[in-house]
Amino acid sequence: MSFEKRFFAVLGLTLAICCLGCTPPSDPLLEMMDAEVKKTKVDDLSRTIEFVFSEIRFSQKEFRDKISTGLNRWVSTSDERLKDLDSRWTMDEMSKPLFDASQTLELTNRNDELSFLSTDAYYLQESAWVTQIAERVMDSNQLNPFELYRLAADNYKPEEDAENVLVDVVAKLHPDIEEKQSETLAESLAVFDWVVRNIQLNADPNLTEDEIEEAKLIDNDEGLAASGVPGLGYTRYPWQVLLYGRGDYVERAKLFMLGLRHLGIDSVMLSVKDSDGNLRPWVVGVAVGSEYYLFDTKLGLPISGEAVGSIATLTQVREDSDLIRSLDLTNEESLEENTDYWVTEDQLKDLEGFIYVSPESVSKRMLGLESSLVGDNKLTLAFKADDIASRLPETEGVEIKPWDIAFKTHQFRQAVRFALEQTSNNVMADKLIWYYTDEYYIDNFVVYRTARARFFKGKFSVDPRGLSLSAIQSCQRLNYTDEQIENLGSDRKQQRRLGIRKEADQDVQSFNREVKSVQAQMRLIKRDAGLYLSQCLFDNGSMNASANWLEILRKQGASRWDDAVTYLLGRSHEKLKDYDKAIEVLSNQKVAQSHGNILRVRMLKKLISELE
Repeated sequence: MSFEKRFFAVLGLTLAICCLGCTPPSDPLLEMMDAEVKKTKVDDLSRTIEFVFSEIRFSQKEFRDKISTGLNRWVSTSDERLKDLDSRWTMDEMSKPLFDASQTLELTNRNDELSFLSTDAYYLQESAWVTQIAERVMDSNQLNPFELYRLAADNYKPEEDAENVLVDVVAKLHPDIEEKQSETLAESLAVFDWVVRNIQLNADPNLTEDEIEEAKLIDNDEGLAASGVPGLGYTRYPWQVLLYGRGDYVERAKLFMLGLRHLGIDSVMLSVKDSDGNLRPWVVGVAVGSEYYLFDTKLGLPISGEAVGSIATLTQVREDSDLIRSLDLTNEESLEENTDYWVTEDQLKDLEGFIYVSPESVSKRMLGLESSLVGDNKLTLAFKADDIASRLPETEGVEIKPWDIAFKTHQFRQAVRFALEQTSNNVMADKLIWYYTDEYYIDNFVVYRTARARFFKGKFSVDPRGLSLSAIQSCQRLNYTDEQIENLGSDRKQQRRLGIRKEADQDVQSFNREVKSVQAQMRLIKRDAGLYLSQCLFDNGSMNASANWLEILRKQGASRWDDAVTYLLGRSHEKLKDYDKAIEVLSNQKVAQSHGNILRVRMLKKLISELE
């Protein structure tokens, strides 16, 4: 081919390419690299979220680092899915005053950023646990925990093909509401019942002025929480309430409200004013249709309607003062000096309904993350008070506001972290004794957290391959014998299981100190293991086994868990239809939930008499 022909051939090819939009020929190597980058982005996200859901034994620091590093790596190579966040995310106007009042918190100042903080790992863990619990208690379709309500629903006996037995029970107890509302109320009752069964009620922290000054960890003008003084509702995050198995009635309420939220059910914390005009949380008002149904996490019971077993609405208790006064105990029922219910009908005229929000839930980063999660990894992470408020019933005398309780928890925990850095100071160490006796041993005992995670997931079946323990097996292993604890120094298998590794250059004294520290933790874990095993058995429907374990615990005098043991034992006997024994156990007046337990006894007695 002549030069001219070759020239015009090349020129023609070039013009053809230009006519096709000037698109250069594809480069297979570049395409492969681009595909690999996209895959890495997906892998970063999926691996990180899988770790949130996993049962892997991990240290708290490792957990925080893996989650925050993985998510920030994913954000740094974000795809189109995150680029439109600026148009989709706006500041939650209702919550803005809470942010303005909490400027000393790092996460409130990074609300509009995409990068993740190390503490976000716990928020994601909390969301995963609450989601797993809420979904499984509704999927069980069992009446095992609801014997009282089954009796109240005309001694209901489900048909073999009943799709949802609890919905049927609720519908019988509330014949005037629609089917969809019965479903919502049944879901609410299931989550509420799980929370009050598995989270022991702590007494309200009522500190004197002198005790408050003595408890302060730091001086802070933003209030008691920011000063490190333990207080009602804000001492623990919801994930800590789950992990430690205990909380005051407001902390129970927070957990209940989160469980509802993950099921798409709106709620508020209804609060009353005391004689001094101070607000005090009362009950969770669950929005069903145009009404608020009332659940009292201090009683461990919903507020009763006119019919035994029915759940009262705010409208009903306002119109019928006897419903509130019926919550008083008689002198025959209780020997307490004051047996009145702690709220009067006059206090119900003007209420404030608080929407539970946290700094994380209204942040841009959580909205971006939620929109990128799919399939089994899907989590509901972003909530705005503005949106929730727009869906709530418009009720006279109920003023809707955002709740600052989650912000106070962050302030309190920030003060605790600061104080822990100063523990060389003997005074500071004394103020933090509660942390070491109630939290430290749990936070640092990885096997314990694995067992709790399996329980929240509802992993009760035995793995036929023997590759993983069930929640029941995990709790059984935590019930260490004195011999196992004493022999830890020479038991290499147990050492490996508990993460003790003797390094080649480690001296004997250092190794022995580590062993003694773990032995002390094992003794503390042993106090909890029996109760947690009983909870697993109850959730799995093994009421006889649960009752047997609880009887053993009661005879051993496990005072740390008196409330939880008493309540769950009473509930176990109730389900086993040993009503007299249930009544005997629940009549114990030395526990924090005794008022509600005695009301339950009253209901049981009435229902039993009607069956005779």
